[in-house]
Amino acid sequence: MSLSPRYDEFADWYDAYVRSGVGRPFAEAADQLIARVLGVGAGRTCLDLGCGGGAHIPALTALGWRVLGVDISPRQVEIARRSGADAVVAGADDLPFDDQSFDAVATIMTTTDFDDLPAVFMEAYRVLRPGGRLAVVGAHPCFGGVYVERDGAGACTVHPGYRLHERVEQHPLLGDGIRSRVGVVNVPLPVLLNSVLDAGFRLLETAEDNGRQPVPDLLGIAACRPR
Repeated sequence: MSLSPRYDEFADWYDAYVRSGVGRPFAEAADQLIARVLGVGAGRTCLDLGCGGGAHIPALTALGWRVLGVDISPRQVEIARRSGADAVVAGADDLPFDDQSFDAVATIMTTTDFDDLPAVFMEAYRVLRPGGRLAVVGAHPCFGGVYVERDGAGACTVHPGYRLHERVEQHPLLGDGIRSRVGVVNVPLPVLLNSVLDAGFRLLETAEDNGRQPVPDLLGIAACRPR
């Protein structure tokens, strides 16, 4: 299995970070964007792929989805269950579910954690029913990657490295948040979009966050498994 539970050691810190700390505004923006690219559930089933501690599950259930979370980090799954979520431990590239098990797959703030992004989207395709929707929200490859530096006014400087699809463990721009602890995968925009399309999905919509910064932090993708 190519994925590993890098968040275990920092699970409690990260849960506090996204629920009530500095990361909360980004989490709220991600919740707003997932509502746009996923839509209402009306009691249908949704897999939260890479659910972490379950911080985004309330936003999914508020849309009417019946949510099951999955994450490779046992400690994060424990935190998600403690908050009342249904969640299981498994790697996103080797899911323990039958073919065509879910009406939707949502993955939120995860694309820069997966070492093998194409394999993850192939698994998402496998467990989706025909006509099912894939909803992706993550750091914007053009404006939120590890090689992007923002000034106080929100303007971006893109440093050499944007074109590289690689895991970065150390870099001056990783800061002092979660990325300096667990590393990050730099995912250029074509890699992200092509990983979705190559898995067999049909692209429906792309969207960016509605934040106040001059350039967006987040990118949203809606796609479907063709009938």
